[in-house]
Amino acid sequence: MSSGTDIISRTANRRPDTCRLLLVVGVIIGVFLGSHIIRHQIRQSGETSNLAKPSTAYQRIVALSPSIVEIIYLLGLEEQLMGVARYSNYPAEAKNKPSVGGYIDLNYEKLLKLQPDCIILLKEQASLAKKLAQLGIHTIIVNHDHTRGIIESIKIIGNELGSPGKATQIVTDINTTVDQQISEHQNMPDQPRVLISISRDTTADHPAQVIIAGSAGFHRELVEMIGAHNAYQGSVAFPMLSREKLIELNPDVIIDLVNTETWNKLGKQRLLSQWHSYQELKAVSNQRVIIIHGDQHLIPGPRFPQTLEHFARAIHP
Repeated sequence: MSSGTDIISRTANRRPDTCRLLLVVGVIIGVFLGSHIIRHQIRQSGETSNLAKPSTAYQRIVALSPSIVEIIYLLGLEEQLMGVARYSNYPAEAKNKPSVGGYIDLNYEKLLKLQPDCIILLKEQASLAKKLAQLGIHTIIVNHDHTRGIIESIKIIGNELGSPGKATQIVTDINTTVDQQISEHQNMPDQPRVLISISRDTTADHPAQVIIAGSAGFHRELVEMIGAHNAYQGSVAFPMLSREKLIELNPDVIIDLVNTETWNKLGKQRLLSQWHSYQELKAVSNQRVIIIHGDQHLIPGPRFPQTLEHFARAIHP
């Protein structure tokens, strides 16, 4: 039979084991509860973050057209814009972005160094999109051949890049301007025949190698929106006209579009004087040659409503 001393001794020896067991159990429970709380906090934080600022999955975007660059800036997504096409000079901040070349001389090395996760192109660059897709790069193709395509591209890019609300507002503003101009001018009694010069040799004493808006492009659309007619009714998209062909067309109004560099170099009077050698043309003899300057008027992009307003003032003074 054990003595009372032995019982006390065995009981004392078991106490440390019991304490250690309770301590281990406590630690396990603490770790479990702690991890549960942390996971809950992380989940809550993530849900709050997603509600606060929905973001696009694409954070390294390259735009291979100046008009696409403009749209990205309009959408307020310039921070994600890593690279641009040559001649992307609007807004001015776009000039500071790395250039990856142009339509026909894209610098693949520069492009891939930017590590893009999304590249936006025009439909004319569809073959390039296939090559990029093979490299695992997401591409978005848009059509800027006409005003409908420009408007649709704003919605497409906005939706793809996580800014559908901003895109909708931009489109609404564009449609408001266009609808107003159509409403004011579509049924004007005077519906002149208008020739749109989009490029010419400005170094000669007379207009030479004149390329005009033909059967394609957004300029032709703008003329028709404001109740006028394109003087050229042939099938060529952008024909180059000789002096004889200009005289044959004999437009009522000539709108001469010149880029900013040419305007700054030659000025209005010099550009107009070159047309004076064509006195056979009604537009020249009636002083209906209008110079409209600015790169934006030559780019089929989101600023086309500005060009429409300039055309309206020129055709219906």
